[in-house]
Amino acid sequence: MLFDKVHDTQEAFRTILHCMSRPGTIQNIASERNDAEPLEHCDYALFLSAMTLLDAEVGFHIIGSNSERIGELFAAHTLSKATDLPKADYVFILQDAQPQLIREAFLQAKKGTLRDPQQSATIIMETEMLSKIPQLTLQGPGIATTENVHITANELWRDERATANQEYPLGVDMIFIDRQSNLMCLPRTTMLKECEVS
Repeated sequence: MLFDKVHDTQEAFRTILHCMSRPGTIQNIASERNDAEPLEHCDYALFLSAMTLLDAEVGFHIIGSNSERIGELFAAHTLSKATDLPKADYVFILQDAQPQLIREAFLQAKKGTLRDPQQSATIIMETEMLSKIPQLTLQGPGIATTENVHITANELWRDERATANQEYPLGVDMIFIDRQSNLMCLPRTTMLKECEVS
């Protein structure tokens, strides 16, 4: 697999910024690398997101099987260090994470403080598929009216996110990455509800 650290991470960073400023937008984070040989224990898009977000100044925590090996991969390439969940700046929830561990992730993740709400964790969650099929309706800053999206994942995250973000401006921001390397962001300012069935 050919990996251009500067070019690929710059492109990924621009994609993440775009999607974070426009919640509900789905873009491919690794369109030029979808034919790349997969990494052991880790999808390329997840690896690329770690390469883009992590550095020696932040800590991360991984929830799911093979978390130790994936953590070693992230640390070796970013100089970031794995840390306890309550201290992590970035929390990666792998697709095979158990429900109780998903609950713990949202419960223990940093929510920031009233003085420094930005001192909070970003949760990066693997999902099977992201699409525009109506399932959830999004509203809030960065959305002109509404956006409809479908997130194929354990739906537990929705209630846990609502609880984590109930004392705005405290809360967590989320990034979803699916098996096709598509990415969507859900800032804490975004409100969501079930799409109405017509």
